[in-house]
Amino acid sequence: MRLRDLTEIRKNLLSEISKNPYATNKRLMEVMGSDETYPAIVKRQLTEQGYLIENNFELDYGKICKNRVDILYASLVFDGSYEYIQELLENIRSYRASFSLIDICFSSYLVSFYSDNNEKIKKILDYLVEKNILYSYVLYKRSKKYYWRYPVFSQKKEKYNSLSTENLLKDTDTPDLEFGEFDRRISYMDIRIIDNLQKGRFKCRKIYEYEKKNGNSFSYFKIKEHFRKLIKDKIIEKKPYVFPFPYNECYKFVLCIETDDFEKTKKIIFNIGRNERIFAKITYVSSIDGKRKFGFAEFVTSPIFFVNLMRIIDRVEEIREKRVYTVKNYLQGFPMRKHPLNYYDLRRQEIHYPFDKFFQDLKTMIENYEDKIAFIKH
Repeated sequence: MRLRDLTEIRKNLLSEISKNPYATNKRLMEVMGSDETYPAIVKRQLTEQGYLIENNFELDYGKICKNRVDILYASLVFDGSYEYIQELLENIRSYRASFSLIDICFSSYLVSFYSDNNEKIKKILDYLVEKNILYSYVLYKRSKKYYWRYPVFSQKKEKYNSLSTENLLKDTDTPDLEFGEFDRRISYMDIRIIDNLQKGRFKCRKIYEYEKKNGNSFSYFKIKEHFRKLIKDKIIEKKPYVFPFPYNECYKFVLCIETDDFEKTKKIIFNIGRNERIFAKITYVSSIDGKRKFGFAEFVTSPIFFVNLMRIIDRVEEIREKRVYTVKNYLQGFPMRKHPLNYYDLRRQEIHYPFDKFFQDLKTMIENYEDKIAFIKH
């Protein structure tokens, strides 16, 4: 890993963007110093080097829907074509994203869906197992926010070392990860702005041009007004990706742990990587029935950190189950982890997915594929 690839000034810039993603150029110039290049140029260089993806907005699902929407993660194991599995999954049109995983024996995905009916997602996955398309799956439910932890770039020796069995179980502050509550009506313009953000159009001018081309006569100033209000109401929040090292040199993995006491689970998952040069998104998940609770985190870090972490957590007797998913395509399709808002009911201010229709379409696709294979064999 590169340890001296960034000047102190550039480390300070990345730290400021992590703490204050809405920082003005004036503020960034104060952080960098008057003799440095203009912030926009430096940010572009850091993006090209793989340290920064500045334009990313996270959506608070609790604030846009009266009904509850969960995010489900499914770890899928199969022995077939990635392309075919991907095509099948996209027929479940609450589909959110997928990570392809490094696996020695079989192909595997970590896939996520939006869901207002978890049992119907489970029914679809059971059907794929029954048809021998999947060997197996593990399903997790997330109804909490992610906590974004950014790298600490200081070169000073830190007294705190997260990679010790003692420190993993230390008392630590854990943030409130509850989604917000629905407290105001969402307008059609709000929905269109959110949809544009999730498709990579981050500037009001770009949104205005796209919507005008597609028949929506929103004024530029109204779009700007609604955009600012969405931020003020914390319906959307800017969350840049800041990586500890050039992205292609990092190791990416997802860790899921369970202990016999959920308070211990929270301590461990939040102590991992504290005050260190890693990027992490930390949350809690549960089994579909809610009986089992896990700490769940996405990490982007160095291979050395990963090896040391695996060695340490194997010694923590309190951890009764550990699942590790090593990721090949962490940012594939970024920023296309979109919320399928075409199912949003503006009148009811709710979102409901027609899973029975999704299931029927998926069955039809599989039957057509089987007929095609049978025809080729004969």
